[in-house]
Amino acid sequence: MKKLILLIFTTLFALNLPPYFSATFTQKIYSDNKILTYKGEVYTNSKEIFWKYTYPEEKYIWIKDKVYIYEPNLLQLTITKKPKINLFNVINQATQIDKNKYVAQIDNKQVYFIFDKTLKKAWYKDDLGNKVVFIFKNQSNKKINNSIFIPTYPKEVDIIYN
Repeated sequence: MKKLILLIFTTLFALNLPPYFSATFTQKIYSDNKILTYKGEVYTNSKEIFWKYTYPEEKYIWIKDKVYIYEPNLLQLTITKKPKINLFNVINQATQIDKNKYVAQIDNKQVYFIFDKTLKKAWYKDDLGNKVVFIFKNQSNKKINNSIFIPTYPKEVDIIYN
């Protein structure tokens, strides 16, 4: 999932997003007869991404030189390698398939986007066959303070390296 979240944002630059993008989002995962819903905010400066999940639990994901995932309820920080996705390959692969609809094929997965002056929606099927949908609202392209891209967490957290 972390790799596809990064993929969604690296692919978006093929759609001429400005250097800064922020929005509130609703993420829904459709699995069998269940729908899991997550909500939060996302920020990117075209080089780094910060996902702030606020519902149903807090979770913070910084995608920088590495991926940092802080889960306050667990007092746990997981640090993993950044997925090896070549930005230029992703940009070259994104193609417009309809008036406001785009698709990129990465790692045998198709990621779709609705882009109408700004990003509205993105979706894909995960490795388990679940449909994952992001709906973006309150989009902005105003400059974002760089401090938001610095992982912040309490000193007493358990740190897990993957």
